[in-house]
Amino acid sequence: MKRRLSITFGLIFIITCASGVWARDDAKLKAKVEALYAKADQAWRTKDLEGYMSLLTNDFQSVYLGRDREGIRNLLKDLFDGYDELRVTNNLLEIGRSGDWIKVVNDSKMEGKSRNKEWSLVSQNTFIDLLVQEGNLLKFARSTQSDKDRLTNVIGQTYRDRQTGFSFTAPKNWEILPTSAHPYIQGNVFVLAPDGTSAAMLGYVKIPGISAQQAAEGDEALGKVLSKPDAYRLIKSGPVRVNGLEGFEIESEFFIPSDRERHRRRVYLKAGDLLYVLCFDAMPLRQWDRMKDGFQLILDSVK
Repeated sequence: MKRRLSITFGLIFIITCASGVWARDDAKLKAKVEALYAKADQAWRTKDLEGYMSLLTNDFQSVYLGRDREGIRNLLKDLFDGYDELRVTNNLLEIGRSGDWIKVVNDSKMEGKSRNKEWSLVSQNTFIDLLVQEGNLLKFARSTQSDKDRLTNVIGQTYRDRQTGFSFTAPKNWEILPTSAHPYIQGNVFVLAPDGTSAAMLGYVKIPGISAQQAAEGDEALGKVLSKPDAYRLIKSGPVRVNGLEGFEIESEFFIPSDRERHRRRVYLKAGDLLYVLCFDAMPLRQWDRMKDGFQLILDSVK
């Protein structure tokens, strides 16, 4: 009996101590994340372009905007040139670990002031930022605008849209990122691959009278026009069926200047008046062989 009690108290002691360690780790992580955002805020206030860029990884990507590190530099330069003063207020709603990332959900408000004018709102959005540790430094690696109301649609590795019932499941360690409203596509969701190079984009649009084939071929024609001519290659196109839904798919490679080269599999599925848009992008295109199985798992799970 005494031995059983000693074992029980020993387990309680171990669990209690472990909880204390985890709590301390969480507190340290929170402090490091807050320090990173404080540095970013300071760079905005002083319009320190190079200071802000030093907080980004070399392979930084804005997932929603489709901008890389250089694209962000140009965006910031335009903002710094356009306002005499800038200030950013961040409200960190959630900080946690997700695979190799540190995931932060952040309500961010940016205000600007021009000469002899009052402060005005420049932007106000919720962001999901993915951070990584580089040596002793924490840096921004990926970022996307997010629809805060749809974050609760994500349970584990499954996403279910409350408006339509549309759902899918992502492979282990793939990051599901409900994004802010797209000008054309509703319920827009990005699914970022673990290494951060590639992503799936899923959503839907209400366009009665347009078939899946018409939509897919129209989008592909536009992509071909925008691509560098010698970089475009059509791989396949034709009808497809996914879990009882009829659709059309096109697979191609292209490179649009100011964007990244990619191997894209585009699948459009028709369900009543809704057209479901599923894009699977390997970036750069040589990543396709590594990513295609994960993309197929997402497609096979679509309901």
